[in-house]
Amino acid sequence: MTVQVEKLHKVVHGDHASPKKPARAPLFKQSQKTLTLCLLSALTLAAFFQEAIMRDAETRMTCKTVLYILVVSYCYCDYWLWMLHCFLDRKENLESRIPDIKEFATKFQEHHDFPTKVLYENHLGEIDDLVSAVAGMGLLLGYWTSPATKLIVVGVCMWGSLGSLNHFYGHALTNGYEIPPLYKYGQRWGLLPTAKHHKTHHTAPFEMNWNFLNGFYRIYEAVYFSTGSSYNGLFAMFYTCNPAVIQTWALALGILA
Repeated sequence: MTVQVEKLHKVVHGDHASPKKPARAPLFKQSQKTLTLCLLSALTLAAFFQEAIMRDAETRMTCKTVLYILVVSYCYCDYWLWMLHCFLDRKENLESRIPDIKEFATKFQEHHDFPTKVLYENHLGEIDDLVSAVAGMGLLLGYWTSPATKLIVVGVCMWGSLGSLNHFYGHALTNGYEIPPLYKYGQRWGLLPTAKHHKTHHTAPFEMNWNFLNGFYRIYEAVYFSTGSSYNGLFAMFYTCNPAVIQTWALALGILA
């Protein structure tokens, strides 16, 4: 009798106990390989050692040097990330004879179709090989370069990591996840590309807003479109102006003092 009364009560008053929603999968932990971190640390320590031990007091870095390092590394990284993204979004690279280029072009372009997949992968770790190559080249050329140059190379890698993580957390924000304050307020205050800005890139035909930092992407895209979206131009810049190769060019031209 008691059971029947309880059932009748539920029918009359309604059962307000809503079913629990299934737990949402947590965001994948973002990290870099030990080798990558060791190379970056070694290059940073080499710069500080050279600055503290091997240079005369009158040639030491100043506040202006620090500003120079931050501005140059940011501006170059902004350009490189835009070019990398634009280049790997080209359909021609799906048929590349270079396995790594073909693999990354496939990943970049599949990301347009499955944008939430990035939330369950180590997105930051995908750039480990590139960061290792850049830092490794910085160490190889370290005998001939200044502390400021070494720190610019480190800065390029750090800005690139920041752009990668902001991309990851931008997608997380779009999908209702809580994100770290650095990215939350960085986007809110216009210091980093917003999730809304990047969402425009994910609208077919996926041919704008290739940037990962807030820099000069409007200029890059204006020049790119003025060439008729030249693949050959992108191809040449990608292989001659990437952050590993450009260090050798700059050294040969006497820029890396």
